[in-house]
Amino acid sequence: MLIEYLYPQRKQKMPDTEKCPLCNRELAEPIVRHHLIPPSKGGKDSPTVPMHKICQAKVHAVFTETELKTYYHTVDRLKEHEDIAKFIKWVSKKELEFFDTTIKKN
Repeated sequence: MLIEYLYPQRKQKMPDTEKCPLCNRELAEPIVRHHLIPPSKGGKDSPTVPMHKICQAKVHAVFTETELKTYYHTVDRLKEHEDIAKFIKWVSKKELEFFDTTIKKN
């Protein structure tokens, strides 16, 4: 399935997937749509990707919205960060529906 994202002057299509782009596990509820550029930093109409809620919570616990806008605005760049790499290794052993409510901002 393709999802269309509207921009002021162009359309961009991004594929929906059956796997979380951050942890690469199959998607299962709870699922959220992660804005690659935070809406508060001008990304209201930017592409989103489906992601486990726990994966998005970790992203927002590690990075400020300014960091997400200026550098960590792709999944590949998110995965470069040491804390995210450790998280991916940890969460890969959890059940798909697992959600940890103790994730806190550093």
